[in-house]
Amino acid sequence: MILTNPLFWFALLGLGVVVLVVGKKMGLLNNTAFAVGVSVVIAVAYFHIVDHYLMDMQGLDYWYLFRK
Repeated sequence: MILTNPLFWFALLGLGVVVLVVGKKMGLLNNTAFAVGVSVVIAVAYFHIVDHYLMDMQGLDYWYLFRK
């Protein structure tokens, strides 16, 4: 499952940062919906990356929530 792959979350985080930089250059950050959307994408991706690695270092399994 792609949601369990940390590389997916790194890619999503990178995409969010690229969209943030491009949006800033184009003046799109004045649009509240755009700014909130980009912020949510970055925050969720960052949360998944940090939580995955911190819990994995402690021997906990974060991804069991997404398994069937």
